[in-house]
Amino acid sequence: MTISPNPIVNQFPIPWSMTIAEQAVLLETLKRINPKCAIEIGTYNGGSLQVISEYSEKVYAVDLTPSFRDKRCKAFSNVEYLIGDSKSIIPELVDKINQSDEIVEFILIDGDHSEKGVLNDITNVLKLIPKSAITIILHDSFNPDCRKGIKAYNYNSNLYVHCVELDYVTGAFNHDGLYREMWGGFACIQLLPQKRTTPLKISAFQDNLFSITYYKSIHFFRKFLWFLKPIYKVFKKV
Repeated sequence: MTISPNPIVNQFPIPWSMTIAEQAVLLETLKRINPKCAIEIGTYNGGSLQVISEYSEKVYAVDLTPSFRDKRCKAFSNVEYLIGDSKSIIPELVDKINQSDEIVEFILIDGDHSEKGVLNDITNVLKLIPKSAITIILHDSFNPDCRKGIKAYNYNSNLYVHCVELDYVTGAFNHDGLYREMWGGFACIQLLPQKRTTPLKISAFQDNLFSITYYKSIHFFRKFLWFLKPIYKVFKKV
């Protein structure tokens, strides 16, 4: 029998699109917190949901469609599936939680990967009034569009935010064999019930690595071509 070098794979059978480092950090974070209530935005096939469900008392799983969900997810009795666009579902869910006794302690944001989509999810999630410490993990913080969305929120305007780290786990180049693409990585936001009394500084531990990688990536090349498009149109008319 072949044993995987990643023991997490043997423990949780549903495949999930995270690196070994990301899987290990997610697992240990959840084991440490044991959330009373958790929220996952972007369930897809249920890979990361299987871990969140294992260590949480209750989970809200938000996704656009159930069609990709692994059939083994039916066994997760503590999960409530909310199907639809997170832009409309999360504000309703946050209002419900704020007006109840539910205590959210963990959130994974891994849904819409556009700059605007990431910013919308952060903006809506950060309307939660924390009754306990809330750890928010944002997947694909190494992707340029996702990173822009994460950085676009005005964290100093929210006094419950005490820590923001863009490179909680560093992402990858040529991720999953995608040619010169930047994906993966965890950003982390920490909310506390007590309000912050000092200005907040966003940390980007691997920002130099991100910049160096970006200028060698397909993302930069695409942006460069987009910039040249108007010039190309002018020369084409000549």
